This record gives sequence, structure tokens and C-alpha cells, in this order.
Amino acid sequence: MARELDKSMEDDKRFIFDQLDSVDVESIKSEGLTIRAGNKLLKFEIVSDGVISVEDEIRDEFKSKLHDKIQVIREKVNSKIQEMSLFIQEKKREYDRKEHELKESLKMATPMPNVTFSLAQKGLSVVKGRDKDELIWLVQGIYWPKKVDQEPINGKFSKKMLSNVIYMIKTRKDKIVEVSTRQPVGLDFFHHYHQSPPDCWGKWNPIRKWEKPEDIIAVAREAEAVLENINVLSIANHNPRGLPRKDTVLKHVLKKKSEMILDTIGPLSQDIRRSGISVSTRSEEDMWTT
Repeated sequence: MARELDKSMEDDKRFIFDQLDSVDVESIKSEGLTIRAGNKLLKFEIVSDGVISVEDEIRDEFKSKLHDKIQVIREKVNSKIQEMSLFIQEKKREYDRKEHELKESLKMATPMPNVTFSLAQKGLSVVKGRDKDELIWLVQGIYWPKKVDQEPINGKFSKKMLSNVIYMIKTRKDKIVEVSTRQPVGLDFFHHYHQSPPDCWGKWNPIRKWEKPEDIIAVAREAEAVLENINVLSIANHNPRGLPRKDTVLKHVLKKKSEMILDTIGPLSQDIRRSGISVSTRSEEDMWTT
């Protein structure tokens, strides 16, 4: 574009100078002279083309003055053209700079996936990450422990631990690189029994690649299901903020019937009965952290 403007300016400059150079005082011929004297108009006509020295003197003087005037015009035109040329060059440099910035920006740009309103209704949103080709997906969900080592927790107690949480999933291009639990406000790490941070997912591994946004939702729901069970052997935080202590949760695990019978007729219970000591049904106060 700038190159075309430069060529156009050069062509215009050449045309203007050619027109100025075409002015020739020799081609200017007198066609007569008209003089007004009072209310009379006297008109002289050319009757002979003979050379007159006075006319030569007038032409020479006129030619000199015309040449000087044309030279002044040439200088002004040339100055204006140079000014316009500098302006065009500056605009060209600015254009090239912005073009370079745009190309670099496009290299770093990550195309945003098509997250529709229906997917947003399912709790899905997405933002750009800090690194190139990185996307951060946010899926609204819940944290609801229901079991300890696959043994059910008392339902009434389990509901007290139900919390809103964000499942944050990082991807680079088509690869899933991280899954973590976050607070709904501020996106800080969500504290739970298997997070210190970061989250410990045990033997669970999410799919490595995703193709469509629905795959991200599916990963979040899998993570949600994984956290329904508290694995005592891999607990990272025994006293997570906002949740009961691990020992408190264990007291609310529903035991198998065989274990309940052993607790009733076990050696300790028999010793208590033999000593005449009544077994108190009052349990210690559940300890929660805030």
C-alpha cells in the first residue's frame, strides 16, 4: 500500500515538473496592442512579422522573470512533495509496526472454544490462561463426601459437609494438564481431605485429550464422583478448613452388622458389664474447623 502511494506521488511530481518545463516564452507571440485614450479605443494590428529589437528586449526580460517565477514554483512544489513523502514514510513505518504487532498477537492468540448458553447452564465457563495455548475451564459443582473407604457415612451428617465448589481444568491445545478444586469466590484452593494443595486424585486419571467442551464437563463430574469417597490411607489434610476433622467423620461411618455385633459383645464391652459400669450413650462433641 505504501509502495503504491510512493509511486503515485513520484508520477504526480514528474507530471507537474513536465508541465512547468513546457512553458516556453519563445512561443508567446503578440497579437496586437490596444490603447485607450479618453473615450477612444485605439487598436494596433500586426502588419509585419519582422524582428524588432524592442520586442526582443521585452521578451528577454519577460523570459528571465518567468524563469525565476517557475523556479520558485518548482522549489515550492518539490518542498511540498518531500513533506508528503516524509508523511507517507512515517505512515508506512507505523503501518508496518502495527502489522508486525498484529502478526505477533495472532501467533500468541488462542482460539476460544464455542461455549454455548446451554453449556453455561450446565455450569461451564472458560477463560484464557497465562501461557500460550492455555485455557482454564471452570465447572460449577459440589463437594459431597458420602463414604469412607467405600463405607457409607450417615446421610444426615454427610449432608452437613456438602459444599459448592469449582472444578478448574487447565488445557493446552487439546491436552488436559491439570484438574483442581477451587473456591467459588476468589478461586483459591478448596480445602478437603485429599488436598494440601494440590489435589491428590489417587489412582484416578482424567482423559488426556479433549475434543469438545462436553468432555470438560464429563471430567469435572468424574472428579466430583471420585471425591465422594474419603480414602483414609491417602488423606493429605486431617483437619481441612470448613470441614469436620477426619476423626469426627469416622465416628459417623455406618458400620457393617458384623462389626456392630463385635462392638457389643467384644472383650471391652464384657469387661465393662462385669465391672458394673454402665455404657454411656453420649458421644464426644463433633469437632469442626472454621
